[in-house]
Amino acid sequence: MVTEEQKQKAIELYNLCKNGKAPNHEVKAELVNLYNEIHKTKYKTNSNCGACLQTIYTGIKHIANK
Repeated sequence: MVTEEQKQKAIELYNLCKNGKAPNHEVKAELVNLYNEIHKTKYKTNSNCGACLQTIYTGIKHIANK
């Protein structure tokens, strides 16, 4: 279950990354940490795996658009 606080954070982060790319490493790390918190996963904040980052971006986008 996604809390209201997590949803607001997802919206905020998604608005920073609407083009599909985080503007800096701090935003990317926040995206990864939020996704890990919501989905109980263990992605690393320094991951450069394109498939992993696409999964995270898509997951956050889905939450933000709910």
